[in-house]
Amino acid sequence: MLTNENRYTIGVAAKLLNVHPRTLRIYESEGLLKPARKSKWRYYTQDDLQWVQCLRKMIHEQGISIAAIKKLLNYTSCWKILNCPPADREQCREYLRKGKETE
Repeated sequence: MLTNENRYTIGVAAKLLNVHPRTLRIYESEGLLKPARKSKWRYYTQDDLQWVQCLRKMIHEQGISIAAIKKLLNYTSCWKILNCPPADREQCREYLRKGKETE
Protein backbone atom coordinates (compact mmCIF):
# COMPACT_ATOMS: atom_id res chain seq x y z
CA MET A 1 0.00 0.00 0.00
CA LEU A 2 1.34 3.43 -0.91
CA THR A 3 1.37 6.25 1.61
CA ASN A 4 1.19 9.99 1.11
CA GLU A 5 4.99 10.18 1.32
CA ASN A 6 6.65 11.41 -1.89
CA ARG A 7 7.07 8.50 -4.28
CA TYR A 8 8.89 8.50 -7.58
CA THR A 9 8.67 6.12 -10.51
CA ILE A 10 11.90 4.48 -11.65
CA GLY A 11 12.34 6.98 -14.50
CA VAL A 12 11.96 10.01 -12.24
CA ALA A 13 14.14 8.47 -9.52
CA ALA A 14 16.86 7.68 -12.06
CA LYS A 15 16.80 11.27 -13.36
CA LEU A 16 16.96 12.69 -9.84
CA LEU A 17 19.95 10.45 -9.07
CA ASN A 18 21.57 10.93 -12.48
CA VAL A 19 21.76 7.16 -13.06
CA HIS A 20 20.30 4.81 -15.62
CA PRO A 21 17.10 3.01 -14.53
CA ARG A 22 18.98 -0.28 -15.04
CA THR A 23 21.26 0.71 -12.14
CA LEU A 24 18.25 0.83 -9.83
CA ARG A 25 17.05 -2.53 -11.14
CA ILE A 26 20.50 -4.04 -10.47
CA TYR A 27 20.51 -2.76 -6.89
CA GLU A 28 17.03 -4.22 -6.44
CA SER A 29 18.00 -7.59 -7.93
CA GLU A 30 21.02 -7.69 -5.61
CA GLY A 31 18.76 -7.10 -2.60
CA LEU A 32 20.21 -3.68 -1.78
CA LEU A 33 17.09 -1.71 -2.62
CA LYS A 34 13.43 -2.57 -2.07
CA PRO A 35 11.15 0.00 -3.66
CA ALA A 36 7.45 -0.16 -2.98
CA ARG A 37 5.51 -1.87 -5.74
CA LYS A 38 2.02 -1.43 -6.99
CA SER A 39 1.23 -3.76 -9.86
CA LYS A 40 4.21 -3.61 -12.22
CA TRP A 41 5.32 -0.16 -11.06
CA ARG A 42 8.20 0.57 -8.69
CA TYR A 43 7.94 3.59 -6.41
CA TYR A 44 10.96 5.11 -4.68
CA THR A 45 10.89 7.28 -1.57
CA GLN A 46 13.32 10.00 -0.51
CA ASP A 47 14.90 7.42 1.80
CA ASP A 48 15.43 5.11 -1.17
CA LEU A 49 17.10 7.95 -3.08
CA GLN A 50 19.38 8.73 -0.13
CA TRP A 51 20.30 5.05 0.16
CA VAL A 52 21.18 4.89 -3.54
CA GLN A 53 23.41 7.93 -3.07
CA CYS A 54 25.15 6.08 -0.21
CA LEU A 55 25.53 2.98 -2.38
CA ARG A 56 27.00 5.04 -5.20
CA LYS A 57 29.45 6.66 -2.78
CA MET A 58 30.59 3.27 -1.48
CA ILE A 59 30.94 1.83 -4.98
CA HIS A 60 32.49 4.76 -6.85
CA GLU A 61 34.36 6.75 -4.20
CA GLN A 62 35.43 4.01 -1.83
CA GLY A 63 35.79 1.19 -4.35
CA ILE A 64 33.57 -1.28 -2.49
CA SER A 65 31.95 -3.92 -4.70
CA ILE A 66 28.26 -4.77 -4.53
CA ALA A 67 29.14 -8.21 -3.18
CA ALA A 68 31.28 -6.64 -0.46
CA ILE A 69 28.52 -4.17 0.47
CA LYS A 70 26.05 -7.05 0.84
CA LYS A 71 28.50 -8.93 3.05
CA LEU A 72 29.31 -5.86 5.16
CA LEU A 73 25.62 -5.14 5.72
CA ASN A 74 25.28 -8.60 7.27
CA TYR A 75 27.74 -7.56 9.96
CA THR A 76 27.09 -3.89 10.56
CA SER A 77 24.87 -0.95 9.64
CA CYS A 78 25.42 1.20 6.56
CA TRP A 79 26.13 4.35 8.62
CA LYS A 80 29.03 2.57 10.27
CA ILE A 81 30.44 1.41 6.93
CA LEU A 82 30.27 4.94 5.53
CA ASN A 83 31.15 6.61 8.83
CA CYS A 84 28.30 9.06 8.28
CA PRO A 85 28.48 12.33 10.19
CA PRO A 86 25.92 12.73 13.00
CA ALA A 87 23.98 15.36 11.03
CA ASP A 88 23.47 12.90 8.16
CA ARG A 89 22.47 10.11 10.53
CA GLU A 90 19.78 12.23 12.12
CA GLN A 91 18.10 12.54 8.71
CA CYS A 92 18.29 8.82 7.95
CA ARG A 93 15.06 6.94 8.66
CA GLU A 94 16.87 3.61 9.07
CA TYR A 95 19.24 5.09 11.63
CA LEU A 96 16.39 6.70 13.51
CA ARG A 97 14.45 3.42 13.40
CA LYS A 98 17.15 1.06 14.63
CA GLY A 99 20.50 2.79 14.78
CA LYS A 100 20.28 4.59 18.08
CA GLU A 101 19.41 1.38 19.90
CA THR A 102 22.49 -0.43 18.53
CA GLU A 103 25.10 2.21 19.41
